[in-house]
Parts: sequence; C-alpha cells; structure tokens
Amino acid sequence: MDRPQTKKSCQARSRAVPSGFSLLEMVFATALLAGTLAPALAVMRDAMALSRETTVRALLANYAVQKLEEHVALGIGSWTNATDSNTFAADGHPEIAYNVSRSDNPAYGITGSLTHIMVTVFEDLDDDLTPDTGELQITMRTKIAKLATYENEEQ
Repeated sequence: MDRPQTKKSCQARSRAVPSGFSLLEMVFATALLAGTLAPALAVMRDAMALSRETTVRALLANYAVQKLEEHVALGIGSWTNATDSNTFAADGHPEIAYNVSRSDNPAYGITGSLTHIMVTVFEDLDDDLTPDTGELQITMRTKIAKLATYENEEQ
C-alpha cells in the first residue's frame, strides 16, 4: 500500500537540490568585476603619477630657494656677474640640475647698482644641464640693489 506524500517530505525533497553558481553567473560576475576594476586602476595610476610630479615639484622649489638665497648672499658679498650650472648629485639627486645667472646687465638690472639673479632648477632627464621641453622645472628671480649699507658691512 502506497503512503500518501506528506507536506513535510515534499519540502525535504525540494531542499535537497544542490545550490551554487552556474558557469554563466560566474562569467557575468567576472565581467562585471573587470568592467568596474579597470577604470578604478586607471584612476589609481593617474593619482600615483600626479603624486610623484607633486613631490618632484616640491623638491625643485626647495632647491630653487636654496640656490637663490645662496646667490643673493654671494652677490651682496662680491657684486660680480656669474653663471653656475650643476646637479644636486651630492644630495643624492643626480637627476636634478640647476642653472644660475647673476647679472647687472642693463637688460636685467642697472650696471653697478642693481643685479638680477635668476635660478632655474629642473629634472634633467637627458643629463645635458639644460632644461628641455617635457622636463619639470621651476624658475625663480630676484634683484638686489647695491646699497651703501651693504658696502659698509664687515664681512
């Protein structure tokens, strides 16, 4: 004699079906993940490049101020025209170079009275001590006047 199926045995049988993801669901989820991850990685790459550029620009600015102050002191002390080019290899940055010019040429200053000082610090990627297009660079300028107070100071 057959026994009639009870509600409890039907529920047990329907739960016994194995659960999991089909291959199609896995492919769809992987495609969705790849589609959202690729732009996020591109943004991350761009942010890292911008961070590096910001760090290099800050370093260039610090070196430019250092060289400008150095040549202001030299200019006040000697009142001579000069040019200087070199790298910051001694500080561990051989890829960073500078050009300095100190001149009282009438185009920039006043002969014997006003000296123009210009400092350019740049990322010298081709090691030619010349700032080229595409190399990060910072230029700072100032002028110093030949005053009697400077001349009367003991050095």
